[in-house]
Amino acid sequence: MLNLRQTQQVQKHLADLSVDELTSLFVSGEASPVDAAQAALDRIDTYDQTVNAFVHIDTSTTLEMARASEARYRAGSPLSAIDGVPTSIKDLAPVAGWPLRRGSEALDPYVLVMEDSPPVARLREAGAVFIGKTSTPESGSRIVTRSRVHGVTRNPYALDKTPGGSSGGAAAALATGMGTLALGTDGAGSIRIPAAFCNLVGLKPGFGRVPSFPPSIFMPHSVTGPMARSVADVAAMIEVMAGQEPRDPYAWPVPYAPQKREEWSVAGLRIAFTKSLGTRSHADEATSNALQFAANLLADAGAHVEEADPEWPLDPFDPFIVFWEATYAGFLDTYPADIAAKMDPLIQEIAARGRQIDVLAYHRALSERLQIAAATKSFFSRFDAVLAPVMPTPAFDLDAEAPPGESPDDWRWCPYTYVFNMTGEPALSVPAGFTGDGLPIGLQIAGPMGTEERLLEIGAALEEKLRLFERRLPILGAG
Repeated sequence: MLNLRQTQQVQKHLADLSVDELTSLFVSGEASPVDAAQAALDRIDTYDQTVNAFVHIDTSTTLEMARASEARYRAGSPLSAIDGVPTSIKDLAPVAGWPLRRGSEALDPYVLVMEDSPPVARLREAGAVFIGKTSTPESGSRIVTRSRVHGVTRNPYALDKTPGGSSGGAAAALATGMGTLALGTDGAGSIRIPAAFCNLVGLKPGFGRVPSFPPSIFMPHSVTGPMARSVADVAAMIEVMAGQEPRDPYAWPVPYAPQKREEWSVAGLRIAFTKSLGTRSHADEATSNALQFAANLLADAGAHVEEADPEWPLDPFDPFIVFWEATYAGFLDTYPADIAAKMDPLIQEIAARGRQIDVLAYHRALSERLQIAAATKSFFSRFDAVLAPVMPTPAFDLDAEAPPGESPDDWRWCPYTYVFNMTGEPALSVPAGFTGDGLPIGLQIAGPMGTEERLLEIGAALEEKLRLFERRLPILGAG
């Protein structure tokens, strides 16, 4: 006989359930991984023509993976806590048997990848059911999600707004129930920004926590991480993705071994909160109010909370833009000239500037990055974590590259995310509220290297009080 909790789960749409809710139904036999996969595919049929989140769907492979998972549950031998859970993969991550377009017209859609990237391999080994590949701006080069390959991806909370970038397809898919989990990448905020704009949770792991191979020119700034609708779902996903990879020279030698979620607590933690993160940028009133409210909630939960800013020795944007432009120059030069010429004009412009950076300027940026990393470590010697905005504003207009009055080439207007890509520390985006016109607001929780679980603890404490994952997306209707 089903207990009350399971009965309530059956009454909810499978596409909206959490990992724990789904897998408990798989174990009881009240629903199967095939049912969950079909529910996600049905959502894609209904909503993807509106939000444009997916660039590749392979229904036969999805259902084959789901049937294999169903058989494991029937045998009482699921592979992991996410076995059978519908999962999307951002189209910057290689998936064996699927194309890798990277949002680019220059890459052949008929060339299939031969090997999973390590995070994808770990998900496959855990029994996750791959739903499809999600949209990205070409090679993750924008703070919004549009490309000449797939067009524009829309924010499900307001179709005239951007979902952010570059993991905007992953975010739009999650928000509409087109998958329970999503794999994203983050080189300057590309997981955290879409999570903040779409009422989701997204974790940028510390560098090396989630293995990668082959080595990428975008390392060490860019990492692969989990996105979901709740902290618990992200926690389940990172535990799988952080598996070992002997070929990655930067992979952590110490296994990721979190404690039981029932033991999570913020009592006694030293948490700073900041409206500017030590920069000249200040968040708007709605974001600032959400930040103050969240700080108060953490204090009520037993944390020691105080307002404090990191003291940067220089503007973090100065070295960041050197790495950003030089990396895209190096990336473009890895392709033959005829293929490189077909890539997005924005990448061509970034790369052209990058080629003008001389070796002394690059080495100066390396030194400056070390100074910023040292300042961050000094700050975290006083605090266990910092609570800050993800973005200074909610989602902006769909046809823009930045909010009104801001330049997409000068990231000083949104300086809260990329600093942690330079220093390597983990950072988590969590829902924190909504504006008066219904746009999501996200906050960032960052901490020292190796503290992903602590950030999840803090995020869970906020989530438990705010319960924003329960807010139903307007386009899904009242059912």
